[in-house]
Amino acid sequence: MIDDAAPAAPAPSRVLDRALLYLLIALVVALMTSITVVGVVTFLIIVVSVLRLLDPACRTRDRAPLRWPLLTFAALTLASALASDHPRAALVESKQLLNIPIVIAAVNGFRDGDDVRRALRWLFVVTGLVSLHGIAQVWACNTQVALPEWAAWMLRVKLDACRASPMFRAKGFFSIYMTLGGSLLIVLALILARVATVAPRAWGLQIVAAVPAAIALALTYVRNAWLGLGAAVLVVSGLTRRYAWLVGLLIVATLALAVPSPVRHRALSIVDPADPTARERLYFWHAGWRMVKDAPLLGLGPGGVKRHYPEYRDPAARRPSTGHLHNNFVQIAAERGVLGLAAWTSIWVAFFVQAGRIYARVPAARAGDRALVAGSVAAVAGFLVAGLFEYNFGDSEVIGLTWVVMALPFVVDPAHALAPHQE
Repeated sequence: MIDDAAPAAPAPSRVLDRALLYLLIALVVALMTSITVVGVVTFLIIVVSVLRLLDPACRTRDRAPLRWPLLTFAALTLASALASDHPRAALVESKQLLNIPIVIAAVNGFRDGDDVRRALRWLFVVTGLVSLHGIAQVWACNTQVALPEWAAWMLRVKLDACRASPMFRAKGFFSIYMTLGGSLLIVLALILARVATVAPRAWGLQIVAAVPAAIALALTYVRNAWLGLGAAVLVVSGLTRRYAWLVGLLIVATLALAVPSPVRHRALSIVDPADPTARERLYFWHAGWRMVKDAPLLGLGPGGVKRHYPEYRDPAARRPSTGHLHNNFVQIAAERGVLGLAAWTSIWVAFFVQAGRIYARVPAARAGDRALVAGSVAAVAGFLVAGLFEYNFGDSEVIGLTWVVMALPFVVDPAHALAPHQE
C-alpha cells in the first residue's frame, strides 16, 4: 500500500487513481456478465487514461510495459487496413485495438497486489454465480420438468429449442458457449495458481468459485478451453513445483474418459480425424494459407477473412462463409500478413520473458504476489493454447480479461511496487 510517510498526491491525481481502480473492478465484473457494460467501462477507462497523461503527477509515475510490441502491432494493423481493398470497412474492424489500452490501464490502476486481490474477489464471486447460472441452463434444457416462463427468461434460454437440441451447451450470460469457456479458463488458471502457492487458510472464495466454474467449463463442451486449462495446469505445476497437480490432472482426465457421457464423447473427438469439426478447421486453415500467399506482408486487412473467405473456400468445406479461421496465428497472418503476425507474436514473447523475470524477483515470503504472477502466466499460456483451435483473440470478453490478467506481474514487480503486501 502507499507509504504513509510519503507526501500526499495532488487532488486530481488521487481522483484519477481512485476512478481508474473502480473502473477496473467494474470491468472484470462486466467481462463475465455484459458486453454492453464492457464497452461503456472500456470507454471510460480510455478517457481516464487520457486524463492521466495530462496530469503531471500521474504521467511521471505511470508505466507502459510491452508498449513497443503493442504499438507495433497496432501500427501494422492500421497499415494493413489502409492497404486493403476495403480500407473503410477494415478500419472499422480495427476497433479491436481500442481494447489494448486496458493492459496499460491495469498496470497503473492497480497500485499493488492488494488492489488486484480485491478486484479478483469480485471476479471470483461473479464467476461462481455465472457458473451456477450456466449449470442451471443445462439442467433446464435436459429435464422434462415443467418450468414457468419467468424461469426460462432468467436462464436466458428458449426451452422448446434447447430441449430439442441433442447437446445444449452452457453459455451463462454470453451469447455463445465459446466465450464462457474461454473466460472460465482464465479465471480457473488464476485460482489454480493461488491454491498451489498460498496456505490453505488464504484460499477463501477461490475454492467456492472453482467448483461450479470447473463444472460449467465441462458443460460448455468447448474442447479448446479444456486443452487450454490443461496447459495452465502444466504451467502452474512447473512454476510452483507442485507436480502433484499433474497427477490430479491425469486422474480427472482418466475419469472423464472412463465414464460414458457427452463430456467423454467431446473429449475423444479431439483426437478423432473423422470428426466433422476437425475436418472443417483444416479447410479453414488451408484457406488461410492461401490468403497469406496472396497477401504475404500485410494480409487482406482486418475483416478480410469474412469478406474474402468464399473466394478461398475449399469446395469440400461445409460452411459457405466464416468470419474467422479458428486459429489465432492463421487469422492474424491472413488479415495482417507475416509482419502483423510477427508483431502479434512478439507481444506474447515479451510478456513471458518479462513475467518470468518478475516471478524470479518476487521473494517467497510474498506468496500472494507470486500466485498472481504464476496465475497470469498460466492464464495467458492457456489462452494461447486454446487459440490454436479458436480465434479467441477476436472474442471481446475473453481478450479483455486476458489484457487485465497480463498486467498483474507488472503490478507486483518488486522493481516498481511502492510497498508490497506481505502474505
